[in-house]
Amino acid sequence: MASKFREDFDIEKSTPARDRFTKLLFDLRMPEELAEWPPLHVHKRKCNRARNRTLCCLLIIVLLFLIGNVIFLNVRILSMNTGTPSSTSDLSANAQQCLSQYTLNAPSSPSSYPCSTCLPILQTAPSNYLSSNPQNAQQILNAIQFCGLRAIFDTTNAQGQASLGWVNDVRFCAWNGVTCDGSGRVASLQLTFPGVPATLPNELGALTGLESFQVIGGNSIPVGALPSSFANLTILSNLHIEATSITQLPDNIFSSLTAITTLTLIRNPTMGSSLPSSLTQLPLQNLVINSQSLTNPLPSLSSSPALQASLKLLDLSSTSLTGPIPNTISSISSLTQLLLSNNNLQPPFPTTFPPSLQILNLQNNTALTGTVPNSLCNSTLLTSCELGSTGLSGGCGLCQLS
Repeated sequence: MASKFREDFDIEKSTPARDRFTKLLFDLRMPEELAEWPPLHVHKRKCNRARNRTLCCLLIIVLLFLIGNVIFLNVRILSMNTGTPSSTSDLSANAQQCLSQYTLNAPSSPSSYPCSTCLPILQTAPSNYLSSNPQNAQQILNAIQFCGLRAIFDTTNAQGQASLGWVNDVRFCAWNGVTCDGSGRVASLQLTFPGVPATLPNELGALTGLESFQVIGGNSIPVGALPSSFANLTILSNLHIEATSITQLPDNIFSSLTAITTLTLIRNPTMGSSLPSSLTQLPLQNLVINSQSLTNPLPSLSSSPALQASLKLLDLSSTSLTGPIPNTISSISSLTQLLLSNNNLQPPFPTTFPPSLQILNLQNNTALTGTVPNSLCNSTLLTSCELGSTGLSGGCGLCQLS
């Protein structure tokens, strides 16, 4: 006990007075024995693992969806940047300027549009640009066709221009003699004196959608050769040239104009007497040549396999034909009309004619002699047979000689 007291004394002696005072106050305030605290009853809640798993799955799905959208947008932007642009960037600066001038300025001032400069530029517009920019492609096509037609107008004299009445606007589909198809292409062009050009301009070849072209001139105009660009009219099916001073057609002209089914040439005295050899390769259905001299083309026409299968109307009236009608005429199996009046045809007279023949006119061939064959007399399809003023004999049925 004495040792413990000594230890306590030594501790108190060594402890500062402030700490001893604090301890005294603490001992006075604290009860001698602290009551035992009741145990804490903590209940652990079980985690709803299924719900947490569902939330995790939904979160993963949302994140994947957001990531997929970001990737898709990036790929789309990249493809738009690297793919074919839809702006005018594929056009040259000159082509863009020509297109803008036609769109903005030409409607109010059509005669001032620089066709001589812009036509060749716009004709070389890239095909990939035209296919990916349909609205601009249509405007480019319109500008090209406008320039092709305006060249005809510019080559026409004042009287002809007044007759045409063109170039007051750029709505050429409504111009006199111009017909467009549903896509805005000039499909038919009819020029009648005095509204015809002095010469057919090279820009005519810009009308590549032309299916029918008719020019009826004033005998002295148009003059000269067909322009070289005429070969561009590859879908032309009807060509009518009348009362002009156009010179001889190029021999190979129909090598490119392979779609022609109707060819009409009337009163073109400077066109020469020989037909282009390429004519026999056409699928012609109607061939009409009147009032201009021809070297007899019947042998070559009737021996052409293409014409034997396709030709329905052959009219070579008043063409100064000489020589005989060849027996191969019967090989034109689809022929329904054969008109050879006002010529100088000679014997021998063919013994057979195409069985499909419905109309035959050989009037005013005074040198033509022979006997009318039974194939004509017995034909059930023949509706008209004119053989007057010939040296033929043996008229029968419809084929009377007087």
